[in-house]
Amino acid sequence: MKYIVNIFVLWLLYVPVVLFAQSTSNQESLLLNGKWDFRIDPENIGEERGWHTSGFQATGWDAMEVPGNWDLYNQYATYSGKGWYRRSIEIPASWQGKTIRLAFEAVYHDAKVWLDGTLLGQSHSGFFPFEFDITKLIKSGQRSTLVVCADNTFRRGAIWNWGGIRRPVSLIAANPVHIEQIHILPVADLKSATASVTVKLRIKNNTDQPQSVKCDIVLKDKSGHILKASKNLPPSLTIPAQSSQEYSVQTSIPKSDTHLWHFDDPYLYTAQATLYMANTLSGKQPNKLTNTLPLLHMVSDRFGIRKVEIDGLSVKLNGEPVRLMGYNWVPDDRTTGNTLPAWRYRQDIDLMKKSGANMARLSHLPLPKEVLDYLDEKGMLVFSEIPLWGRDQLVDPDNPLPKQWLKTLVNQQFNHPSIIGWCVGNEIGFIGANPKVLEYVESAIGYVKKQLDSSRLVVYVSNSADIQQRDPVQFSDMILLNKYGDLGNNADKAHQKHPGKPLFYSEYGYNLTGETPDQGVINGTKMLNDMRGRDYLMGGALWTFNDYRSHWQAHQSWNTAPSGNRSWGVVNVYRQPKQAYEIFRRQYAPIRSLTASGTGKSVTISIEPRTVLDLPAYTLKNYTLVWQATDSQDRYLDGGFTTLPTIAPGSKAFQQSITWKASSTQIAKTTYTLLSPTGYAVYDTTVYLQKPTPPVIKQMITGEGGVRILFDKVASAQQYFLRYGKTYFSSVSDTTTHHFIDISKLEAGQSYQFQLVAINAAGESIPSATAKTTPESQLLPPIVWHAEAANNAFFIGYSYANYDYLYQIRYGTDPANEDTWKSLKVTTKGMCRIPNLQNGQTYYFRMKRTDQAYVESGWSEMHSIVLPGNTDPQAVEAKAVLRSGSKAVIAIHPVPQAAGYQVRYEQDGKTQSVIIQGSSLDYLPIDGLKSAKNYSFQVSTLGKESSGIVQKASTQIGDLLTR
Repeated sequence: MKYIVNIFVLWLLYVPVVLFAQSTSNQESLLLNGKWDFRIDPENIGEERGWHTSGFQATGWDAMEVPGNWDLYNQYATYSGKGWYRRSIEIPASWQGKTIRLAFEAVYHDAKVWLDGTLLGQSHSGFFPFEFDITKLIKSGQRSTLVVCADNTFRRGAIWNWGGIRRPVSLIAANPVHIEQIHILPVADLKSATASVTVKLRIKNNTDQPQSVKCDIVLKDKSGHILKASKNLPPSLTIPAQSSQEYSVQTSIPKSDTHLWHFDDPYLYTAQATLYMANTLSGKQPNKLTNTLPLLHMVSDRFGIRKVEIDGLSVKLNGEPVRLMGYNWVPDDRTTGNTLPAWRYRQDIDLMKKSGANMARLSHLPLPKEVLDYLDEKGMLVFSEIPLWGRDQLVDPDNPLPKQWLKTLVNQQFNHPSIIGWCVGNEIGFIGANPKVLEYVESAIGYVKKQLDSSRLVVYVSNSADIQQRDPVQFSDMILLNKYGDLGNNADKAHQKHPGKPLFYSEYGYNLTGETPDQGVINGTKMLNDMRGRDYLMGGALWTFNDYRSHWQAHQSWNTAPSGNRSWGVVNVYRQPKQAYEIFRRQYAPIRSLTASGTGKSVTISIEPRTVLDLPAYTLKNYTLVWQATDSQDRYLDGGFTTLPTIAPGSKAFQQSITWKASSTQIAKTTYTLLSPTGYAVYDTTVYLQKPTPPVIKQMITGEGGVRILFDKVASAQQYFLRYGKTYFSSVSDTTTHHFIDISKLEAGQSYQFQLVAINAAGESIPSATAKTTPESQLLPPIVWHAEAANNAFFIGYSYANYDYLYQIRYGTDPANEDTWKSLKVTTKGMCRIPNLQNGQTYYFRMKRTDQAYVESGWSEMHSIVLPGNTDPQAVEAKAVLRSGSKAVIAIHPVPQAAGYQVRYEQDGKTQSVIIQGSSLDYLPIDGLKSAKNYSFQVSTLGKESSGIVQKASTQIGDLLTR
């Protein structure tokens, strides 16, 4: 990321660090999410006028969603300053005698918190959790007033300063003696194929007298079977009053139960710790019937066994050299801000994995635990980083704040196998900008290795290692380099100045790519070829995966657009893939090519592996080759799949012969897909055997001396173009992948005729029926790029011109009676929110725009959107069910905002159920079937939630024919 910042931040004043365990028992929590009273404070008068006091009446205040960002509301879209939140809370009477904590996952950026007018403390980091012990300030069964003042004035580089309580808030009740933290350290022994596991607990005693405790440690495999159980430990452990104490247990996992975690095989174990009272100081006695000790607390977390090491110029995962590619990810979007609901981060990670991403310095910002959990599940190697950037006063070995950040980061994220290294700062290496940077990086890396975590790599991200001979990269385990352009030469320079270490491009890229799907054409082949063939250069991460909201202005080619969307990504802010997405999906694929040759019913599929020094390059194990044939309406006709043998870089091409059962006259196209073991379609080749079906012109809107032709896409088309003219079809438009084509510079008052043509690799379709119109001079309306439902609202993403002044939206529930519709006017370019709607309803809307000369456009075409309600989530549409022996592959259309899918089927008189977590999945793999049995499958969508996943019964797909 190209910027320099100068900051000094006080962090978490008065606030203890939060160290959450994954799951708990004998601990209860109460989410405080939902609508809070809200008011902005641009004049900074709130505290002076007592907005924090319990007796203050918040009359006339707005209602704001928590978790949420106020920037998502039209009236606060660009507001920077203080925002006040208020709500009442009530502690359940059953919590009497418990230790009660008020926990915030994140508030951006600076926060003060009051309870009944008493200041609990402050936080000054928008990315770390914080909490308060409120046991002595609150009484069970009584209502209290909770007030939060959030201030988003601070900006971090090019990233938008999303304001508000951006992550969930909860009340947590635990026994006064409980487990504060569980750290799990697995160590793989590759020679013996075994592993050792150390479980370290930190136990808290909030009572005023010492407490003796015992604990059980249990290790479970992926299926939940117990592998190891250490009971009634230790012989004697006493926790002093009002203090914490650590306790460790080490055990081993035999060869038969050791399964290594890998980005293509992300196998996860679970460690569970149960804490018991071993004395009677609390007044609790052992159960006389069972002779069991009183249960105090139980926590568990998942872990993976894997070995990451540097061997000369190679990075090895579980003993195998790997050369990996990935993306940088700005974890926000224009409709959910940086709240990161489950469906958003799952969709993004799925799209990255589908595009071949397996390693990255993924984000500049600390990520929530549930995001890291998903990275663990799906398999990605990441470096986790503290937010220290550029020219910064914090780059000082004597400043305690960066080490506080590092300690918090490591303690919170220690158990995640996806994290292979810790990063102590980004682009801080120029000695002229940060005179103490050498001392800082050396001390920070040493602090992590010696005191926090000696099991992982520790690095800093450099943009100076190719320029400076004395660069802090000398202290880093490997070189992480940020460069834009001349990638091969810059890597060579860094390697020559600092030999002996592998290099990973933590950021690389060129210029902004444009916001629309037709844009974003990047020469990814040239970028990757600039880096390939170097034994020391083992991979890189493109800046960026997604477009993101930003204020940043640099120079002409790097300035953020008036929409506020910074278009570096291969997908836009609505996650619509640009052309660049497929370009990089090809370049990041684990194979060089997948081709199909042959005529008639017999086809030979050939897979060419990567070379040894290619990027990426790693061994393929348990990959699947899928083939399908469809008709002109994209309906499934025939298909199958096979598990591929192990394919190593540099090995010979693999070939597979198949024979189609379907009639060759019916087949419009065939598709050949490489499916990763984690279920991602990482490469596909489509062969078109028939031209597309004729498209239909749906609507014509005239304006600006031209016309906009709107149409519905046809199943077998890749692109579209227009033939047009006054008397003859003498002109041809550019091709597009959009649902419309704009034609400009037509003669006013003259009648024109148009024909729309769809094209694919087999040729051009028959033209559409001829449509005629006469151009007008009024403005064309905005193009609606995206519409997305929200709670009692929906968002619209639309095109804009720099000279636009105003946008008007008309909307209602009756498409036949637009006179009953409401109207909303906004001035924000590119995005707005339609509020105060009713969930469960279908809304229809149109848009128009007014330019700076107050000239209005006509209305756009009508659009519709269904708001969420108490109804089921959108049903899954299955394209095909393929069978091979004991396995099945169900091809689906991914459901927008899905967080996962459930597959049910009958076997041996019982209903079997398989949960597959994910959003943008094209295939759902099923194993363990009986080869001779014909099955019917039912597929359901898992509904979205802001934190975690809740299964909701959707319309199911049943009685699908297996092939």
